[in-house]
Amino acid sequence: MSFPKNDPVKIGNSSSFNGNAAPKIITPEPNSPSEGSNAKRKAGKSKSSVVKRKPGKKRKGRSMGRYPFLTWKSKYLETMGSNYTEATRKEHDRRYRRMHRDMTMLVEKGKMTTTNPEKMTAEDILTFMGYLKSKKVKESERCHDLSALKNLFAFVGSLAVEQFKIKYKTMVPQRRQGRYPPMQDTDFEVLLKASETVDNDNWRLLQAYAIVILSICAGLRNKELRLSDVYDLDANEWIFHARRVKGEDTYGQARDIPIRPEARRLLIRYLRLRKRLVAEKRPDNLALFPALGDKRDGYYVGNSLQKLKTLVEQDTGIKFDLRMCRRTFGQLALDEGMSIESVSGFLGHSNTKTTENNYCRRKQDLAIKEAKRLWNDQHDSSSLPIVKTPLIESKYEVTGYV
Repeated sequence: MSFPKNDPVKIGNSSSFNGNAAPKIITPEPNSPSEGSNAKRKAGKSKSSVVKRKPGKKRKGRSMGRYPFLTWKSKYLETMGSNYTEATRKEHDRRYRRMHRDMTMLVEKGKMTTTNPEKMTAEDILTFMGYLKSKKVKESERCHDLSALKNLFAFVGSLAVEQFKIKYKTMVPQRRQGRYPPMQDTDFEVLLKASETVDNDNWRLLQAYAIVILSICAGLRNKELRLSDVYDLDANEWIFHARRVKGEDTYGQARDIPIRPEARRLLIRYLRLRKRLVAEKRPDNLALFPALGDKRDGYYVGNSLQKLKTLVEQDTGIKFDLRMCRRTFGQLALDEGMSIESVSGFLGHSNTKTTENNYCRRKQDLAIKEAKRLWNDQHDSSSLPIVKTPLIESKYEVTGYV
C-alpha cells in the first residue's frame, strides 16, 4: 500500500506496520506548541524542538546599536540642545566622536572592555585618561574630555567617572589655577615688524598676520574672529562690532571694542587684498576672514585659525596661542591706565573677577607708581606745615607704642 507524497497525515512507527493492518495515522493536537505566534524554536538543536514563551517574562533591554557611545551621545546632545548654541553643540559632537575613535582603538587592542557608557567601569576611564596622557595631550584638554564624559555618563545614569575620580585621584587632570602670562612686549614688537614685511599678494600669510594682530589689538575670542563679517570692522571709527559672541543665543551680549592703533596699517592692507580676491572667487562671501576654498558657508572652523596662527609662529619663531593674544590686549590696556571695569567689558566678561583671575591684572609696580602720583598731587610737600614730633624719652614706657 502506498500513500501520495502530498498526503498531510503522518505515519507512525514503521515496525508496527504489516501488510494486513492499517497504518497508524497521527494527527496534530489542537493546542500543539508548533502552532501559533507565541512559539519559538530553541537555537542549537538538531531536532525541531518548540517551546512556549513563558507568560510574564520580561524582555531584555533594547540594544543601542553597533556604536552605543555615539547613540548615547546623540541622545544627550538632542536633549541638551536648548542649553547649547549651535557652535557649542558642534564642538561637543566633534569631541565625543574623537573620544569614540580613541576608545574603539583601545577596545580593539584589549585595553578597554567596552565603549558602551552603561557598561564602562572606572578602570576603563583610567585606561582612556592614561592613553591621553601618554599622547601628551594638554592637561586642559584632558580636563575638557573628562568633564564631557562626566556629563554624558550622568545622562546615561552611570557613576563610572565619579568612581574614577575617587579611586584614582592622581590621574585626575587638574585645571590650572591662576592666570597664564600675556605676550612679552618685545614679542609683540617683533610680530608688528614682521607683518610689515609680508608681501601684499601673499594672501594666506597676510590673512594669518591680520588674525593674530587683530586678536591682540581687540582681545577677540576665536569664535568672534572666524565668524565675523567684513562690515563688523569699522575702519572709519576703528571699532569692532562683536556680534557672534560666546553664548550668543543665551547669556552672551554683543559689544563694541576699540581697536588699538598698532593694527590699523596691517588691516588696511589686508582689507584691500580681501576685496580683490573675494570679488574674483567668492563675491557672495561676507566673512571678514573668508575661507575662499570652502563651498559651504565660507567661514573657517576653529582648527583652521590655529593652522593660520602656526604660519606666523614659523615666520617669526615666537610661540603663542590666540588666548595669549587676548590676554595681551587686556594687560596692555591695564598698564596704560585703563580701568579694570572697562577692560572686563571689552573682553566680554560678566564681572571683573573673571578678568583678574584668568586674564590680566594691574602690575604691582605700576599700581605703586599710581598711588604715589595720586598722593603727591593731593598733598604737595611744599605746602605742608613743618611739625616737630617730640621724642619719647627711653625711661618712660608708653603702652602700645611701636
